[in-house]
Parts: sequence; structure tokens; C-alpha cells
Amino acid sequence: MSSSAASRQAKLRVVGIVVLAASIAATVFMVVWWGAADIGAAVWRALPALPAALCVHAVQLTLSGLGWWLLLPLPRPSPLAPVRARWVREAVNTLLPLAGVSGAVAATRLLARDTGMTLAAATASTTGDLTCEAAAQAPYLAMSLAAVALLAPGQLSPGRAALAVLPILAGAFGFVLAQRAGLMRLVERGARFLGVGATMEGLHDGLMALHARRGEIASALAVHTASWSLGGAEVWVIMRAIGHPVGPGAAFAIEGLGMAARSAGFALPAGLAAQEAGFVIAGALFGISAPDAVALSMVKRVRELVVGVSGAAFWQYLLWRPRWRR
Repeated sequence: MSSSAASRQAKLRVVGIVVLAASIAATVFMVVWWGAADIGAAVWRALPALPAALCVHAVQLTLSGLGWWLLLPLPRPSPLAPVRARWVREAVNTLLPLAGVSGAVAATRLLARDTGMTLAAATASTTGDLTCEAAAQAPYLAMSLAAVALLAPGQLSPGRAALAVLPILAGAFGFVLAQRAGLMRLVERGARFLGVGATMEGLHDGLMALHARRGEIASALAVHTASWSLGGAEVWVIMRAIGHPVGPGAAFAIEGLGMAARSAGFALPAGLAAQEAGFVIAGALFGISAPDAVALSMVKRVRELVVGVSGAAFWQYLLWRPRWRR
């Protein structure tokens, strides 16, 4: 690695650490501002709901893995392979928020190893899956906004609702355009420059072949939308444990708006502060106090940590044991 490249990486690490520190500080400020004691008490009351929240998220992870499985080359391997890889992807991204795409890289390599796919084919499927998962948040957010319009009329104008969905659609559309314009050819050239070109040979062509499978893409979008939507069940369970129960429709809307806020804060590690602010704003539409809304976010972060630690441990187990049968 050249000295200039090393210098750029060092600067990026410094920027990442500064952003992480600022995000943590903003989150701590929210907790202190809205009452650390009240939030802590609400989190303590909600901890018994953690097993149920983990069960809900396990179903979400499974659905996300199945959405990925639909995009794998034919003949497809066992669905367990992408489900495992999806768990690992989330675990690495949770525990290494400064690592950027490390979760996707780890999951792609694991999928290629466990299924016998080439790394290029696995990368093409990962790219398609990430695109579908991001795009699926648009219909989910639209349904969440519709729930707000029905359950809390007058709180949100149609114009603002449209503006909330537009960035997600624009981002997904732009990513697809970049792929079709040859983004993966740049990855192939980079691999050749690094002397590992054989591992990425045919990446662009594989991704374009995936784009042509519109039926599978539509199915994957539907599965990912269902996975996003199940997050409302987690909110419903946690809010009941906190002592401020909400109806299924309100829980669905709160989760949708909270996750949209987290996605909008994609530059912040783990969406710190952005997720908390999103739940405070969404909760206020349904009469939920700021301390209870922040407590909801904190309990979800505890669940994230459990999933992350267990997923990382499982990942290491898979790396050390012999290759799973296809």
C-alpha cells in the first residue's frame, strides 16, 4: 500500500471515530435531556420482552435470507446458506459500525464458501439483495404513512408523506442505474489491479443477468417488504412491556417512521441518535412520551447487541468447522 493510500485510510478512520463520538454524544444528550432515570426504568420494565423481540427478529432475519435466496443463481443451494449469511452480515455491521461494507463482504465470502459459488456470483447476488432490501423500505414506509393518516388524522400532509418516500426511491433507482452503467466493471478492474481479477471475473455480466430475472426480483422485493413490516410486532411487544401499549396499526407506523429516520442517518454508525429521534417523533403522533420512545429504541439496541454477538460467534464457528454440505 502506498503512503498516500495509507494516509487517506488514516484520515477516514479519524473521521469515522469523530462521527461515532458525536453520535454517541448526541444519544447520551437525548437520554439526559428526556430523563435518564425515567428511560432507565422503562428499559428495565421492558427487558422481559426481550425474548419475544428476539423471536420476532429471527423471523425477520429468516425472511431477509429467503429474499436473498430468491436471487441466487439456478440451481439454488439450500435456503439455510443465505439465511446464515444474512445473520452474519447484520452481526458484523452491528459490532463494527465503522467498517462500512464489512458485513456485506463477510456474508458474501461465507455464502461463496458454503455453496461453492464463485465469489463474483455471490457478490452479484449480494448487490442485488442489498438493492432489493433498500428499495423495499419505500412501500413499507408508504404503508406506515398511510397508517398515520388513518390513525392520527391531520398529523401528516400528503405532500410531506410523498417527500418522505421520495429519497428512498431515488436512492434505490440511482443505485440500479449505476449498476447498469457499469459500476461492477469498476470493481472488476480494481480486482485485476490488485492481482485477484479471477475472483471477480464476470461480476458485471452476472449482475446484469440477475436484473433480467424480473419475476425473482419482484418476489424478493415482496419478501423484504414483509420482513420490514414485521418490525411493528417488535414495537408492539416492547411497548406493552414498557407499560404504554399501542395498537398493531400504531406499532406498524412507529416502526416504519423510526426505521426511515435510521436509514436517513445512514452516515451515522448504527444510526445512533437518528433512530432515537425518529422514534420520539413517531411516538409523539400516538401520545407516547419522549422517555418511553427513547426506551423503545434502547431495548431494540439491546436486541441488536444480542443478535450481533451471537451472530459473530456463529460466524467464527462456521469459519473454523469444515465446509457445510451443499
